[in-house]
Amino acid sequence: MKPTLTLPFQPLRSLPSTALLVLLAIAVGSTLACTPGEQGPPRIEAGGETLEGEWGDDGLAVFRGIPYASPPVGGLRWRPPQANSARPGVQQASRFAPACPQIDRIFGFQAGIAVAFGQPEDVAPRLEEASEHCLYLNIWTANVNRQQSLQPVMVWIHGGSNRSGWGSEVAYRHGHLARRGVVLVTINYRLGALGFWAHPALTAESEHGSSGNYGLLDQIEALRWVKRNITAFGGDPGRVTIFGESAGSLDVISLMSSPLASGLFHRAIAQSGAPMGPTYTLAAGEEQGVQLAEELGVGGDPGGEAALAALREIEGDSLIRRMDEAAGGYSAGPIVDGWVLPKSPGETFAEGQQEAVPLVIGSTAHEFTSLPYFLPPIERTTTAYRDWVGRTFGDVASRMLELYPVASDDEVTRALADLITDSFFTCPTRIAARRHQATGQPVYRYYFTRVSPGPGGEALGAYHSMEVPYVFDTRPAWLPTEPEDLALVDAIGRYWTQFAATGDPNGPNLSEWPVYDPAVDSFLELGASIRTGEGVRTATCDLLAASATP
Repeated sequence: MKPTLTLPFQPLRSLPSTALLVLLAIAVGSTLACTPGEQGPPRIEAGGETLEGEWGDDGLAVFRGIPYASPPVGGLRWRPPQANSARPGVQQASRFAPACPQIDRIFGFQAGIAVAFGQPEDVAPRLEEASEHCLYLNIWTANVNRQQSLQPVMVWIHGGSNRSGWGSEVAYRHGHLARRGVVLVTINYRLGALGFWAHPALTAESEHGSSGNYGLLDQIEALRWVKRNITAFGGDPGRVTIFGESAGSLDVISLMSSPLASGLFHRAIAQSGAPMGPTYTLAAGEEQGVQLAEELGVGGDPGGEAALAALREIEGDSLIRRMDEAAGGYSAGPIVDGWVLPKSPGETFAEGQQEAVPLVIGSTAHEFTSLPYFLPPIERTTTAYRDWVGRTFGDVASRMLELYPVASDDEVTRALADLITDSFFTCPTRIAARRHQATGQPVYRYYFTRVSPGPGGEALGAYHSMEVPYVFDTRPAWLPTEPEDLALVDAIGRYWTQFAATGDPNGPNLSEWPVYDPAVDSFLELGASIRTGEGVRTATCDLLAASATP
C-alpha cells in the first residue's frame, strides 16, 4: 500500500559649442547618467513612450506602475495578455499601480506572525488598492542611461498561493538588491479565478485549446517586456534572473518547464516551492471551472459562447470571493494545458526537458508553523495524529511516527507542521535539485534555519517566508534583530546578486557555497551562522522517495 498524501537631460542652452558636442557624444554613447539633484526626475524611453520616475532617498531611480500589457478587462478577461499601445507625452511612473483583485490573505498571514512576536495585528501591511487594471511592473536601478555597462536583471515573482500578493508589497519596496549592482523588477500578475480559471468555453475559444494559465502567461509577457526594454534602464537582457517565493517559487519552476518562457531568463532562484508532484490537468481544471460557474448561476451549455459572455459580465471581486469560499475544492495554480505547460513540472524535470539554466533552490526549516490553516483538519490529540499518519502514509506510517513522534497532545501541532514541511517543501526541493543537476546545470541548494530570539522565534522557528526580508533587507522594526541578522542580510544580498551576475553565488568574502552534489545532498545553511552541510531530513526524504511520495 502506497501513501495517499495528496496534498533627459535639461536643454544645454549656454554651453560652448565644443562642450555641447562632447556632452552630446557622451549621451549618444549612453554613458551619461541622470543623478539626483542634477537634471530633475529620471526619464526613460521604453516601449515607445517616455516614462518619468523618481529618485529614491538612496540615489536609485525608481519607476513604478509601468504597464507591460493591456488591461485584461471586458473581452480580454481570460485571454493571454495583449500588447498595450504606447501612450503619448510624458508618462508619470512615480506611483505604484493597483494590485490584481484578491482576498487580502497576505494581511492575515503577516498578522499571525506579528501576533506571535507580541505585536498587534495592525502592524501588518494591508492591501491598499486592487483593480483588474493591474498588469504593471516596477523597476529599481542605479544604472539609468548606462547602456554600455549593463547590469544583471532580477525579476521578482511574488507569492501568495497564486490567490493573493502584489509586486509592490512593503516587503519588496527596497533598493537593497539594486544598490548591489542589479536592476530589480517586480511584477503583478492575475490571481485566483481571474488568473487560473479553466473552463470548456475558454478552452474552445483558445486557438491553442488551452485555458487556466493566464497568471503564468502574464509572467511570461512581463519577461518579454523586460527583454525588449530593460536596456533603457541599464539592465542586461542577456542576464535575467527570475526569482520568487512560495507560489512565486512554484511559478519559477513552472516557467522553467514552459516552452513559452524559453530564452526569456538565464538563471532561476526558487525559494520555498518545488512542484515535483502531480499538477492539475486541463480536464480537472475545466471540471472545477464548470462547478464554480454553476455556483455563480452560469449553467446550461458549459462550452457555449453564451456561458462565456455571461462569465465575463460577472464582477471580478465576486469571482474572487466565490473562489475563495470554495478554497477547499478549487486550485489556483498552473495547469497542464498542453501549451503553456505540455507536462507537469515534475515530469519535465524528470525527463531533463526544463530550461537549462543555473538554479538556486531551497526552503526554510519550519515552513508550516506560520501556515496553520493549511495543516490537516484533525483534532490536536495524539490519537487523531497517529490515525491520520496511518491513513496518509500507509506502509511507512510507523517509520514516519518514529521520525515525527508525539508524546502529548501539546506536541501534535508542531509535529504536524514539521512533517508537512518536509513532505511539501524539504523533500520536493531535494527532488528538484537532483533532477536539475542531472542536466549538467549547476545547482546551489540552501536551507534557511535562522530563528529570531525570544518567544516568537521559539514558537515559529524559521517560518515560511522568513528569508524574504533578508533578501530585500525589509525586516520590520518590531522583529527582534541581532548582529547575526544584519550579517545574514548582507550575505544573502551578495549571494543572490552574485548569482544573478555570473550564475555562481560565490564571491569575495563569502563563505563557499558548494555546487549541489546529490550523492551527499550538499547545501549551504543560512542561519545564525553560515556553513556548509550534507543531508537535509535525509531519513524522511529517502523514505518518501522509496514510497514514490510526494
